[in-house]
Order: sequence, then C-alpha cells, then structure tokens
Amino acid sequence: MAYRHTLGVAASTLALAVTCLAGAAPASAATTTSFPTTVSIAAERSVSGLPSAAEIEAAKKDKDSTNAMIARLEASLASSRAELLQAETAAAEAQESLLTAGEERDLRTADAEKAVKQLEYAKQYLKQSQTDLGAIASDIYRNGAGNSTLGILLNSDDSNDLFYKAATIDTLSQQQVQSVNSATEAEALVSSWESYADAAQSAAKEAAANYDASASTANSTLATYQAAIKPEQDLRDELISNLASLKDQEEAEVRKQVEKQEEAERETALQETLSADDEPVVKPSQTGTIQPLAVDAPQELEVDESTAEPTVKPKPEAQPLDEVDTVTPTLAPEPESAPKPQKTETPQVEETQKPAETPKAEETQKPKETPKATEKPKETPKATEKPKETPKATQKPKETPKATEKPKETPKPKPKPQKTEAPKQEQEVAPQSSGRSYGAAISWALNTASDNSKYYVYGANGPNAFDCSSFSQRAFGKSGISLPRTSTQQFFAAPQYVSLNNLRPGDLVFSSSNGGSSFYHVAIYIGNGQVVHARNPNAGISVTPLSWVNNLHSKAARY
Repeated sequence: MAYRHTLGVAASTLALAVTCLAGAAPASAATTTSFPTTVSIAAERSVSGLPSAAEIEAAKKDKDSTNAMIARLEASLASSRAELLQAETAAAEAQESLLTAGEERDLRTADAEKAVKQLEYAKQYLKQSQTDLGAIASDIYRNGAGNSTLGILLNSDDSNDLFYKAATIDTLSQQQVQSVNSATEAEALVSSWESYADAAQSAAKEAAANYDASASTANSTLATYQAAIKPEQDLRDELISNLASLKDQEEAEVRKQVEKQEEAERETALQETLSADDEPVVKPSQTGTIQPLAVDAPQELEVDESTAEPTVKPKPEAQPLDEVDTVTPTLAPEPESAPKPQKTETPQVEETQKPAETPKAEETQKPKETPKATEKPKETPKATEKPKETPKATQKPKETPKATEKPKETPKPKPKPQKTEAPKQEQEVAPQSSGRSYGAAISWALNTASDNSKYYVYGANGPNAFDCSSFSQRAFGKSGISLPRTSTQQFFAAPQYVSLNNLRPGDLVFSSSNGGSSFYHVAIYIGNGQVVHARNPNAGISVTPLSWVNNLHSKAARY
C-alpha cells in the first residue's frame, strides 16, 4: 500500500501553495459571455512524514521493509509531480480564460464607442430633417393651403409648357415626401441607436468586470504554480537521494531510473489516448466569438462631405449576395475546362476531335451570320468528301502534316494536366488544406525553440516572449496561415480534424482537462513523434516527445 507523508520544509511550502486553490471549480470552456474566477486544482496533501535517516537505515535491514520504503518514496514522487502538473494546468486554464476575456472586453468597448458615435450622427440627421420640415411648413404657411406648386402651374413665363410644369410639381412634391420620410426615419434611428448604445455600454461594463475577475484568478494561479516549482524540485531531489540510499546506488543512476519510469508512464497514457474511440468533434455554438447583443444594430450613418456643408446621411447597405452571383458564373467554367486536358491524353483522340470540331464550329457559326455566302457551302462538301476519300486520298497526307502540326501543339498542353494533377493529389491527402506548406512555420518554430533569447510568458505575443497559442499563431503566420489567438479558438476554427494515429507535420495537438469543451495548450507536430511548443515559464520553448503534452486530446487540428 502506498502511503503519503509529510515532506519536510520544502514539501510544506508546496502543500501550502496548493492548498490555496484546493476544491475550486474547474475552468469552463472559453466562451464569450462568462469567465471562471476559479480553476481546478489537486486536493491538499495528506500530512505524514518523510522517513528519517534512522528509518531509512532500519528499512535496509529487512528486504520487505526496504521494498515497502521504496514504494512509499516512489508514491511520494508521483504525487508531487502530479500536484505540480495540476498547478500548471490550473494556471494555463486561467490564462486561457484571461485571453478570451480580454478579447471580449476590447471588442465590447469598441462596439460601445461606435454606438455612441452613431447615436450622435443620428441626432444630427434628425436635426437636419427637422430643419427641412420647417422649411416646408414655412413655405406652405406663406403660400396658403394651395401650396407654392399651384403658383408654378398658374404662372405665365417663357417656360409655359404644361408637361414641364407638371414634372416640376411632381418633383417638388417628391422632395417634400422625402423630407417627411427622412424625418420619420431619423426619429426611428435615434430611438434605435439609443437602445443599442445602452445595451452596448452595459455589455462593455460587464466584459470589463469579467476581465478583472479573470485577471485576478490568472494572477493567483500563476503565483501558486511558480511558488510550487522549487519546493517540488527540492522534494524530488530528497526523495531520489533516499531511494539511492535504500538501493545502494548512485543518485545519478537512480535519477535516470525515475525519469525512465516517468517516460514509460507518459507513453502508456499516450497509447491509451491513441487507442481511444474517435468521436466526432462537435463545435459549440459561438465558440471563440462574441455573442450578439439582445438589441440588433440599427442602420449606420456617415458624414457626407461632398455637399457645401457636411451633412449626415444613412450609409447604403451592402448587398454581398449580388456580388456573389456575379462571381460564381466566372468560377463555373474553370472546373469544366480542367477535365478537358485530361481527356486529351491519347493523341489519336486529339487529332480526330480537333479537325472535326474546328471546321464544324466555323461552318455552323458563319452560315448563321452570313446566310448569303456561297463559298462556305463549298467548304461543307470538302468536309464530307474527307471521310469518303480517307482510304484512297493521297492529298490528305499532304494535309496531314498540317494535322501533325496540330498534334505538335497538343503535346505542349500535355504536361499541363500533369502539373495540375500533382496539387490534386496533395489535396486528396488534406482536402481542407488547399495544398498549404508548413515548411516555413515548422522552420521558424524550430529556430525559435533553439534560440536562448526566446522564452515563455503567459499572454505574451512576441517578438521574444510567447505563450503556447501566440507561438503557434506566429509560426503559422510564416506560412501565410492565419490562426485565432487562443488555444480553444485555434481548435474550433480548424477546417479539418484528424486522429492522433494520422498525424503529419504541421498538425496542431491540444491539451484539455474537460474532454474537449475547451483547451488550454497547443503544440505543433513536426513528425517522428515529436512536437515543438511553448511549454510553460519553467520549461520555456522546446522540442519534446508527443507524450509530454499533458492531457492530450484525441483529435488534432489540420489547417
């Protein structure tokens, strides 16, 4: 039976640090509406003691006592390592939530500022409309109920054309109607923007409060993790020393044995993950994005500076659907033209099709355009005589060199289909990657990992300090691939997912403590069972075996 013991001064410091977060709730997925203020952490160490030097010497006298003491020390080693990993996980989850909360705060604040600005525009637009209405009312008052347009109709001048005057009256009335409609629209816009601005400002305040709470949790968990690193290392050294004494071996040899055992445990955990049943990825709704406000955003306004005095007017609404309709017809012929070169792989088919298609196209189109032409019907019998005289004609071989010249042109396009087939094969391997190359991304990541001036800092964005997701984001940017900022967003934004048994260089692997609802770590797979990643403040940026990724998720993301 494995026992847990008190671990001296070093262990007590670690236990105290871990106790600060004991019993907290697990971190939730990286949503955009609420963020956790507590994170999961291991339970407090049980209080029993490390064996004293006398107990170690007494245990050496009996084989069973020696084995029991070795098991006791190994259990303490495993427990200490697991608790440090949980402290690291809690800190990473809290930092992930802080990143998401920061994005929420920034976007909500920008949205609120934009709403206030649009509200001012709406008020100016209303003032302009009210001025126009006042001018119309004054005009009606001065000219009586008949309106000034009646005077235009009865007025005798050089332009005494009734149709002209009728058109003038219609134009004036339309302007008046438009002024009334604009005033009505302006009142509605002011009311809508007032409601939206209130909602946006309330959301911005809530997002700021969530960020402050997330920052407090992130700072607390980070401090706990950093405070636990040295005590765990001191405890590890003490336990290994006791094991070496029990086994009558050198500490370096025992340390290698412990590391080998830990690596075997990691590999066992990796194999269990690889053998796990693959489940389809279910993307949570609105993951990594800000959920819309309860109030819809009204039509935006803009300042028109083309007039003598700048005025405010509603922005024309974009119509992307029309643009898509105009683009699709141009894209449609491209897949049709692609298979045609593939059919022209046999030269015989190309020679027979080309002389047959080109004269028929010329002969069918030209008679339609010029029905009176007589020379063109003469060409049609030539086309009919050719099939009849094919076995006997001697002049046709003279024409065949012309036909052979055409095949000389056909071999030129033959390499083209072969060139187009190569990327198609790459797309079959990764249909969603569009033939992307990850060479630049992996090269940058490896160079950064080997650069001692680069290091790990939670929430850092480079150029020298990175966290795990900013590291992968910057690396993929070198290959022209845009990734979101956080680990959770990078997973759910991926166009394709693969099992860990089908990994290839450039795939992203993730850590999750809640079965894939959210993620707190990401690493870049580089092949041969290796990954490069920004690990933590203690380990920095390095290349490690895939098994070193803690809480490895069973699905990888492929961009």
